[in-house]
Amino acid sequence: MRTILLLLVVAGILAVSCDREEFSPSGEGISIAFGDKILLTSKDIDFYSFSSHLIYLKGDNSFLKEGLYRDSFRVFANGQKIYSGYINSWISSYMPRGPVIFTPVTFYPNYILPIGFVGITDLSGKVNPDPRGDKRIVQALKATGQFQEGLKCELRSVQFTSKNKVILQLGLINNDTFNYLYLDPDKMGMGFFHYFTNGLSFWDPKSYQSYSNNVQHIQPVPYNSWEKEWLSVIEKRSEKTIWITYNNFDEVPSGKYTLNFSFPGLSHVPKTELFQQNGRIWLGDLAISKEISRE
Repeated sequence: MRTILLLLVVAGILAVSCDREEFSPSGEGISIAFGDKILLTSKDIDFYSFSSHLIYLKGDNSFLKEGLYRDSFRVFANGQKIYSGYINSWISSYMPRGPVIFTPVTFYPNYILPIGFVGITDLSGKVNPDPRGDKRIVQALKATGQFQEGLKCELRSVQFTSKNKVILQLGLINNDTFNYLYLDPDKMGMGFFHYFTNGLSFWDPKSYQSYSNNVQHIQPVPYNSWEKEWLSVIEKRSEKTIWITYNNFDEVPSGKYTLNFSFPGLSHVPKTELFQQNGRIWLGDLAISKEISRE
């Protein structure tokens, strides 16, 4: 009898597991299943900003309740499962690998669902692949008119002009069909700009040493406030060159380094202020990582 009961319990667990794995929503566009019950469909989505992987919702993200902590989510495109990830708390010591949604969503307003990614580098130097950019997701979003590329940021050059002076040249690219408003370091000043980003740094993988820019951050008051005067327009289908000069950088010896930089956007923007007369305020951040040599 005990054996029969055990088999029945195991069979029940397997059945629930299979149902959950084989669950597939119908309909066009993207859908996201959270745990076993909650489902976000294309009808709930305004658009997906792809470069920062922010989903703009018609409603709010209140469905991300504490009960989902350490649960999984699954992303579907036109009913086909593309990838899965984890829901994790910001205060948890556990760090998942791959796609992740951190709760509570404190760094963005409640109409945003951010899907992050935790990359792990193995001993050979390879990083686990990021499935969020799957072409099937792009195709599904385009079919429903919900795909937006968002801004892109490219490293154009880095110049070591003196012992402590480093000049960074970036290319900001807008491939969308409307204007964006972005944080302009020249208008903000270095202190405010670097409150939103750690800025430029170099990592020496041999000595495990980091070299920093030493910019003194200036925090807005209140901390989540911002000024329209900080923003500049990048027009649709256009590019801009951005120069950032660091005058007090750590002295970087000759060698090979990993350059790291994150171009920041705003985050705490009410939905009523997202669309300005001359464009939409861009939210998110764009990480750059590149191997360079210092002669």
